[in-house]
Amino acid sequence: ARGEDAPMNGGFPEFCQSNLPLIYGLYGLAFFVAGIVVALESGRNSQLRLTHALPFLAAFGITHGIHEWIEMFLLTATGTNLWLQALQGISIVLLAASFVLLIEFAVRLMRLLDEKYLPFRHATLLLTALYLVLLAAYRVAYFDGNEAPFWRFADIMARYTLGIPGAFLAAGAMLVQRRAFIREGYAQFSRDLIGAALAFAWYGIFQLIVPPAEFFPASHINTATFLNYTDIPVQLFRAIVGALGAIFIVRVLRVFETEYARRLERLNRERFETQERSAQELTVLFETCRILGASLDLNVLLHQAIEKIVTSVEPVVAGTVFLFDAREHAIVARAAYHRANAALPPDLSERARVQAQRAFETQALAYEPANAQSSVLALPLISGATPIGAISLTHAGAFSNLAVLQTLARQLVIAVENARLYERVQEKEELRGELLERVVAAQEEERKRLARELHDQTGQTLTGLAMGLHSVGAMVQTNPTLAAQRVQELERVSASAVDDLRQMIADLRPSQLDDLGLVPALREMANTLAARSQMQVEFVTNGPRRRLRAQLETILYRLAQEALNNAARHSKAQRVTMRLDFSAREIRLDSACKNALCWQAARSKFILNRAAARGSPREFHWNRSQR
Repeated sequence: ARGEDAPMNGGFPEFCQSNLPLIYGLYGLAFFVAGIVVALESGRNSQLRLTHALPFLAAFGITHGIHEWIEMFLLTATGTNLWLQALQGISIVLLAASFVLLIEFAVRLMRLLDEKYLPFRHATLLLTALYLVLLAAYRVAYFDGNEAPFWRFADIMARYTLGIPGAFLAAGAMLVQRRAFIREGYAQFSRDLIGAALAFAWYGIFQLIVPPAEFFPASHINTATFLNYTDIPVQLFRAIVGALGAIFIVRVLRVFETEYARRLERLNRERFETQERSAQELTVLFETCRILGASLDLNVLLHQAIEKIVTSVEPVVAGTVFLFDAREHAIVARAAYHRANAALPPDLSERARVQAQRAFETQALAYEPANAQSSVLALPLISGATPIGAISLTHAGAFSNLAVLQTLARQLVIAVENARLYERVQEKEELRGELLERVVAAQEEERKRLARELHDQTGQTLTGLAMGLHSVGAMVQTNPTLAAQRVQELERVSASAVDDLRQMIADLRPSQLDDLGLVPALREMANTLAARSQMQVEFVTNGPRRRLRAQLETILYRLAQEALNNAARHSKAQRVTMRLDFSAREIRLDSACKNALCWQAARSKFILNRAAARGSPREFHWNRSQR
């Protein structure tokens, strides 16, 4: 490209020819600056695929700029010493290397943007191999010891085999990048990419203008013929095209600022949405916890809680709370709610139950695969290490707040436990009140019985005894024999009164209960009742006998006593059976009679038995049956 220019006619062409080193300098400066700018931009943390190819474009600009500056130096240098020849060889190597880097940039960018360009992945290697093969062939066939023709051939082949393909590939890569930018929303850079593509295409066209050579097409299309036709050196056009290409490339690189602004806006929007979602989740947690703490009625709080969860948590459209029922040995739906405008499938209830059963059994999250309409998610309700139920949620989209649901499930467990504890406390309070009424009624009934027995038996006996003693006092002097008989009768009456008092004392607190325990006391009571009445009383025990707590023995004794007394007084039963069963975990006291009135007679003591059982570490049961 040096020394083959035809004479100038003056004016601008002569100015260009005389300032050719300056043109080379500006030409190299344009590429070098563009390379530095691209290198700085390629270090950005960007998600654009263009970033991964920019280092090769930066290396092309810097390398090509240095090549042009060496060419500028060679234009001003004089002589033909060895170091100038070495410098010329370095310049050609840099030229070829810059074109190789340009090819790699174009091929890599197109491969990153579209998979259909994968066949081009070996283009760099193939074109470089072709260039080296041509150089080796020339070196073997035509080299005569003169380095100048060889370096001229290397310059020409570098432009033909590397420069022209690299420029047109780069132009194509710019157009492919333009389509990608339009898809990604960066259409404002499409014109700059078209400009860069045109600049690369013209740059490839001007690479056809090579130093004159004896082979085609360099023999016809070369720098000399171009200067003869235009009077302007081709280096000026290359410099102009290179400068324009650098300008367009730098303008395209503004896409990183736009992307950064968009990413910042997206991050701010996501942060705002996250904050808004967190605030909403906190509101849901607060409102749900407030609902769970506002009522201790289990049914009320379950319905209010599931309604709040379904209406507040997106994308939940329906929900059901299942709790384990010990009587049915299965989970049972206790509360359900769905949005009014939700289109629910007909099999939703069964699907919700199945997932809830899975969550309950595995004590882990159970998730139904998504279908066209909805999916079901079930979370176990675990108290300590024991599952107590599950909550099943039907949703119409992906969950982003599973942690909130898990927190709500834990709060729901606490609320259920509190409600159940409150129910037990309330039941105990009711039982305690009823027990107090029963105790007072029993005390009053016992006092009435004692007063009646004292009045009917002991009182009358003592009255008769007093009257008899008075009459005996009058008979002693007049009829001693009759007085002696009457004293004997009074002795029998007094002995009967003493027996009646002892029986009443035994009924109040039998000594066998304290000394021997419950079983002997109940057997003695059965024998005594059978002896005093015409009713047959049978007492049966099962299981290993053992002493119970004094309070528990007293309660059982009084229950049996009242049942047998009521049966003797009111039922007119001929036979009563009382059975006491001992087991490892419970005490069971059963009574049965052959009259319907026995049921009514024993019924009043059932609450007393339940209250005593709740307050005892061992439960006992008071059952009645009619025969």
